[in-house]
Amino acid sequence: MAVRYYWGRPQDVVRWYLRGTLYLSAQSRKSYIEKTGADSGNLPRLLKLLDNLDELFDSVDTDSIAVLCLRYVELLSITETSKRTGLPAYQITAKTGKVMKKAKEIISKV
Repeated sequence: MAVRYYWGRPQDVVRWYLRGTLYLSAQSRKSYIEKTGADSGNLPRLLKLLDNLDELFDSVDTDSIAVLCLRYVELLSITETSKRTGLPAYQITAKTGKVMKKAKEIISKV
C-alpha cells in the first residue's frame, strides 16, 4: 500500500509532534515547580497523556490523524484544511473532536 500523505505516515507525524510538545511542556512545568515550589497544576495530566499516546493513536483511524496533521502540525485553518482534503468543515471538526474527546478521556483517568 502506498503512502497517501507526503509527510509520511500520519500516526508517526502527529505522535512524534505531540510527544515532543508534551515533553517540552512537562519539562518546563517541572523546572518551574522546582524553582518556585509552585503547585504541580496540570503536570500529572500532561505526563498521563504522554504515557498513553499509544492508546490514543491505536483507537483513531488514519484519516482522522491525517486531518490532525493538517490542522495542528501544518497549522492550517478549517477552511484551508477543507480545501486541501475536500472534506466539509463539519467533518473536519467532527474528526478532530473525536480525537480530542479520546485524549480528554485518557487524561481524566488521573
